[in-house]
Amino acid sequence: MSPLVGPLVALAAVVWVILVFRIVLVAARMFQIEEYESVRFLRWGLTREWLAHRAVWLGLLLGAVALSVAAVLPAARPIGIAIAWLVSAAAAQFTWRWTSPKRPLVMTARMRRLLIAGGFLAVVLAAALALGIVALHPVVSTILVLVAAGLVTSLSEILLVAANVVTKPAESRIRHHYLALASARIKLVDPVVVAVVGSFGKTSTKHILAQLLQPHVNTLPTRKSFNTLMGVTRVINEDLSPENRIFIVEMDAYAPGEIAAISDLVHPRVAIITAIGPQHMERFGTVDRIAGALYEVAAALPADGTLILYTGDESGVALALQARNEQRHLIRYAPAGDGDTVDADVIASSIRVDGHGSTFRWRWEALGLDRQVAIPLLGRHQVANVSAALAAVHVLGYSVDDAITAAATLEQVEHRLQLMATAGPLTVIDDSYNANPVGVHNGLEVLAAMSGAHKFLITPGLVELGSVEDEENRRYGAHAARVCDHVIVMSAKTSAALCAGLREGGMSEDRIHVVETLDDATRLLQTLSRPGDVVLFANDLPDTYLPVAHAART
Repeated sequence: MSPLVGPLVALAAVVWVILVFRIVLVAARMFQIEEYESVRFLRWGLTREWLAHRAVWLGLLLGAVALSVAAVLPAARPIGIAIAWLVSAAAAQFTWRWTSPKRPLVMTARMRRLLIAGGFLAVVLAAALALGIVALHPVVSTILVLVAAGLVTSLSEILLVAANVVTKPAESRIRHHYLALASARIKLVDPVVVAVVGSFGKTSTKHILAQLLQPHVNTLPTRKSFNTLMGVTRVINEDLSPENRIFIVEMDAYAPGEIAAISDLVHPRVAIITAIGPQHMERFGTVDRIAGALYEVAAALPADGTLILYTGDESGVALALQARNEQRHLIRYAPAGDGDTVDADVIASSIRVDGHGSTFRWRWEALGLDRQVAIPLLGRHQVANVSAALAAVHVLGYSVDDAITAAATLEQVEHRLQLMATAGPLTVIDDSYNANPVGVHNGLEVLAAMSGAHKFLITPGLVELGSVEDEENRRYGAHAARVCDHVIVMSAKTSAALCAGLREGGMSEDRIHVVETLDDATRLLQTLSRPGDVVLFANDLPDTYLPVAHAART
């Protein structure tokens, strides 16, 4: 064997490991977005863009060419195989690109541990490949080179999942440590905990309630989207102080038992279930399972606890019946027109929504409360959110009248029908964090109420809706066709159904524009729009749902 074989194989192994680590950094970002759920992460990795990336094809092609040359030159076969691996890895290095991240990799302590373990496993795998290529039969060595080239993206994914398995015992100990700290801290501070759950509306309701209470009592809402068990744990350990007398905890769930686990940590005394819908149905399978997961917060309430429940849909009515059968203290709320409000305790009626906000009549007949409310928040759904928050204010023992006064100056919730203060000639509504079937239609209603010569919608459609995803995107498209002059569709797996709905709604092809990136959408908007036009940005999808653009390099 030529003395050059060893150094060439070693160099190829180094180049290959560097390639793998670059790919792992992209995969790690997706793994983080998928909340470290291995099955969903591996399913994402089955996409054509990932498995058949051009770096894989070029690496395979050049590797196969080099191996073919080695096959016809038996004397140079070992060195030819080594060169094939090196050429293959180098070619893939040169062509590896991925879409620029909308949400960058957050280098948390857990992610650092995962990458260290994954890097170690990658080095071990590269060493094993190098040893096999040098020491094994040329046919086996050839297969190893082709595997290293053709499965490099899949191997990077598998390395991360394996690293997650390897680090799981340590992660469990660390989680237990931080959970114990959080449990001790919340017992020491002993705030009144208000839990807010729901398929949609929970973040807005959390922020609204905090703003209504803050002038009268030191109130801490959980940060942004820190609504998982470990997210809430972090807020408790880092933010909760003895001055915080009310702690508003937003809770979300991707599986049964998750809201119960958060409730077991914070022990809510008041719970708000904002609404029940098909959001995350891709994970749960049915709306009934979603309702069951959300009801876990009610099951965690003490005997003197209060459940404030939206009953403007069938699922809410069913949960109300369950709560009554369990003899829970229940307050039902719904805006007029949302299902049957006959049995609701708190009703919002005479609702008027325009481009500046909403006014409505808020009634709690059993308590003799009948008030006019004006809020500067856009969208009919905010009427329901404010109604729930006002009910919670009363349950907590504070003045509803003072809260109604505060409601007139509510700040817009970031990225949720937020009217942007821009220096440009367009009116921009940012609804990028609304990703549910109710929210997007509310957004279109707001767009319709805005004054402007032309109305634009920029959206990728709705995801994670399971069996109703196509139907909901068609319905969304049909509604948008009635409101908008132009719709710019961000390319995603939902694009076809959304565009079909636009056509069914009567929108002509020249007003439907499909683009790949937000930059493309912005450039097109600048071309089509005129001063005074209104644009709604709806539902900014996570990176895992977006197609690959080859303009950026990672």
